[in-house]
Amino acid sequence: MPSSIVYPRITISGARGIIGKDLTQESARAMAHAYAVQIGGGRVVLGRDARRSGVAIREAVIEGLQAGGAEVLDLGLVPTPTVGIMIRTLGAKGGICITASHNPDEWNALKFFGPDGTFPPQEFVDEYLAILADGRFLDAPAAPHPPLQTVDSAFQTHADLVLRTLDTDRIRKAEFKVVVDGCRSVGGRFLPAFLELLGCQVIPLDCEPDGLFQRELEPIPQHLGNLCAAVLAHGADAGFAADPDADRLAIVSNQGRAIGEEFTLALATWAAMLNGEGGCVVTNLSTSLLTDYAAQMAGGRSVRTPIGEANVAAGILEHQAVIGGEGNGGVMYPAVHNGRDALTAAGLVLHLMAVEAASISELVDRFPAYTILKDKVEMDLAAAKARLETIAKMQHDGAVDDRDGIKLSGDHWWLHLRCSNTEPIVRIIAEAEGEEITQRLIQKGRSLLLG
Repeated sequence: MPSSIVYPRITISGARGIIGKDLTQESARAMAHAYAVQIGGGRVVLGRDARRSGVAIREAVIEGLQAGGAEVLDLGLVPTPTVGIMIRTLGAKGGICITASHNPDEWNALKFFGPDGTFPPQEFVDEYLAILADGRFLDAPAAPHPPLQTVDSAFQTHADLVLRTLDTDRIRKAEFKVVVDGCRSVGGRFLPAFLELLGCQVIPLDCEPDGLFQRELEPIPQHLGNLCAAVLAHGADAGFAADPDADRLAIVSNQGRAIGEEFTLALATWAAMLNGEGGCVVTNLSTSLLTDYAAQMAGGRSVRTPIGEANVAAGILEHQAVIGGEGNGGVMYPAVHNGRDALTAAGLVLHLMAVEAASISELVDRFPAYTILKDKVEMDLAAAKARLETIAKMQHDGAVDDRDGIKLSGDHWWLHLRCSNTEPIVRIIAEAEGEEITQRLIQKGRSLLLG
C-alpha cells in the first residue's frame, strides 16, 4: 500500500478504524476509489449512520467513488440493511455504508457490499487489498464525474418489503404500545416510522439521529436500563433497542426486563416458521439453543455455520432456509434481505405476539431456562491452534465440530472454544440448562486448553 496513506484493518466486514488515526478523509477517499476501480465503475449506493464523523467521511467517499468512475446514489442516513436492499432495488453494482456498528464514537468504518446487497466473499476482499496495495489507481487520470444522485425512496422500499411478510391486519388490531430506543442514530428514524405503519403507539427514547450517543452502543441488557424503566413507566407491550446502524435488535419485555439478544432470533424464527409452516433456520456455532428450540416448536430444523454474517448468509442460500441470523440480535430473513435487519426483527416479533395472542414475557416463558456464559484464556495464537487440534483428537462426550475452533455438544448443552481473530486469546462459550452446569462447562473448557 502507498506509504503515504495509513489504512485501517480491512476484512469481509469492511474497513474499520479510529477517526484521525487510521481512518481519515485521505484513507476513506483512497479506499472508495479502489472499490470503484475494482467493480469497474457504474452505480454505487451510499448510506451512513448518524455518527458525527460520518459527514466528513461521506464527502471523501463520494470523491473517491467518482474518481473511480462510479455513479453515486446517496441514500443519506439509513440502516445498513437498507443499503443492501437498495442495491438490489436500483440495480447497482455495489454499495458502501459508513458505519462502525456498535464500536465507540471515535470509530467509523466503510462497509462494502456486492451486487446482491450482501457483504462480499473473501476472494473479493483479497482482490481489493491487492488493488489498494498496488496503489497505481491513485495516479491514473480521474474519470469523468457522473452527477451525484439523491434517493428518497429508501425507507418506503425497505418497509414495504417487510410489511408484505407479516399479518399486518392482526398486528394493527392489537394496537401495540412500543418504546423505541433509537441509540440517537438511524434506528431512531426508521424503526418508529415502521412501527407506526403497523398501527403501533410509539414512545421514542433517544430517537434523534444526531450521533450524540447517550448509552453504550451495543444493545445488551446492561446498557438498556433507561429502556426498561420507560417500558414500565408507559405500560408498554415491548421495548425495542437498535445499535447505531440498526442491523441488530434487542427486546425488553412488557415486564420491563431485557430478555437478551439471543431471544431476538429465537422469537423471529418461531414467527417466520409459522408463516412458512416449518423449514430451516441457519445460525452460527455460538448461537443459543433457544433458536433450535424455536425451530422445533414450529416443526422446523436448524443448521449451524462458522462464526460470521457472511457464513450465515451463505448457509441460508445453500440450505434454502426460511430464516437465519446470529445470537447478537441480528435477524436475517431472505424474504426481505439476506443480511441482519432490525426492522425485520421487530416486525416478526410483533407478528408472533399478534398471532399467538401472547405478551413477550408469556412467549419467553415457553422456552427452557438456558444459560450462556463466556470466558477467555490468554494464549499465543499459534500455540492455541495447536492445542485445539490436540483437543479435537481426544475422546469426548457428545459430538465434535471443528469447523471454527472446537465445539462439543450434547443434549441441551454445548461448549465452544475458538481463537480470536484479533487478540492472543481463546474464547470459551458454553450453554446449558442452569448456571451451575454451564459454569462446569466453562471450567472444562479452561482445563482442556491449559492441559
